[in-house]
Amino acid sequence: MSTALPLSGLRVIELCWVWSGPLLGQFLADLGAEVIKVEWFKRYDLYRTRGVERMAGKYPEFIRREMSQSFHGLNRNKIGVTLDLKVEEHRDALLDLAKGSHLVIENFTSGTLDRLGVGFGTLSDLNPEIVLLSLSGFGSSSRLSEMRAYGLVLSALSGLEASITDSVSGEFVGSPTFVASDPNAATYGLMASIAAVMEARRTGKGAHVEMSQLEAIAHAATAKDDELKALAGSLGLPTEFASDESSVLETRDGQYICIAWPSGMPADKVGELSRDVQMMDLDAARSRLEEQGVQSVRVIEQPAEVGAGSAREGTLIPTIHPTTGPEEIVAAPWWIDGARAPLRKTAPTLGEGNDYVLGSLLGWSTEERNALAAFDLERRNGSK
Repeated sequence: MSTALPLSGLRVIELCWVWSGPLLGQFLADLGAEVIKVEWFKRYDLYRTRGVERMAGKYPEFIRREMSQSFHGLNRNKIGVTLDLKVEEHRDALLDLAKGSHLVIENFTSGTLDRLGVGFGTLSDLNPEIVLLSLSGFGSSSRLSEMRAYGLVLSALSGLEASITDSVSGEFVGSPTFVASDPNAATYGLMASIAAVMEARRTGKGAHVEMSQLEAIAHAATAKDDELKALAGSLGLPTEFASDESSVLETRDGQYICIAWPSGMPADKVGELSRDVQMMDLDAARSRLEEQGVQSVRVIEQPAEVGAGSAREGTLIPTIHPTTGPEEIVAAPWWIDGARAPLRKTAPTLGEGNDYVLGSLLGWSTEERNALAAFDLERRNGSK
């Protein structure tokens, strides 16, 4: 087994859409888990058309739903299966699949799986070791539990958005594009799900792990300056920080140093130290500044190195999607024994894994599987 795939042998059912849940599923898939993504022809992941909204009417829908690079970048290494969980036969198929699975992840509104008849009680009766991770917006115990949630709403309710201000004017800015809530929730969910699966393997008893995406992002939003200063003081670290006056200077050995000048330091003293720094090697310059009570840090990347050239080799993975052709997607941001998480397959086209999941794993006949394909074909012919 490759050390880059430590979760090889773990089977995950992904009942997720948009960003937070699919990103969690991709983390698990990148680590080697077999992640089976469940969608339906009439109710597929909304991110399948993210960024290609203007293509509606210009391409047949069965083509447009496969064109989004946002979807491709969040769902690589997964297997796709089409099941309508409101149909008894399909719901039974999901439950049969759960018997041989270790983890189910979902990011629907609290209570959705129970209403569909595939809640944790049902899953646990069939497979006592199974873990269900529910990544809802608010958690089932919240008074907002039945409210649908989106990343911007969660970031705003947490207080995080209010802290995103212009560094000069202090004016409220907020998230300029995407929000922190979704990837933050996926990261918390990764830790929680792996820990729960490890415990299930140790005890033979699964668990229903519930996470509130709001609480997860609120946790990240509480790091206010006064709290950080209190923590620094408890650790014996300095709590009086430099003013906004700073300089970036080149040292004698060609290195760069960023200096934060203390409030109230006379201009002639600043000039004297600046000249000294430029006549010294980096280490000597930092020692000189420290003697004067001045904070500094080495500039690791020069401006010319910032951008695509500053990324480590392999950050972008070249791939060929069966619908859109050659493209690049962002790799997992970790290495195991020096190896990147490998790209084993592109994001699944809708229903591409039906033969494997329904046929090989669940034993559906060719006729039963063909009925799903015929349903999709009928929808294609009836659409523009």
